[in-house]
Amino acid sequence: MPLRFFFENILGGLFELTFKILPILGNNMNYFFMAIIAGLGVYWLLEMLKHQKAGEK
Repeated sequence: MPLRFFFENILGGLFELTFKILPILGNNMNYFFMAIIAGLGVYWLLEMLKHQKAGEK
C-alpha cells in the first residue's frame, strides 16, 4: 500500500467525514469548546493567584 493511497483515500475520507458531521452538531460544539477554554482560563487565573499569595513570581 503506497503512502499516496493512505493519504488520499484513508486520511482524506476521514477528513471529509469530520466535515460532514459538523453541520449535524451545529453550534453546540462551538459552545462546548468555548466552555472548555473559559474553564481552563479560570483555572489558570486561580493558579496564578495561588502563586502570587505564596510570594512566587
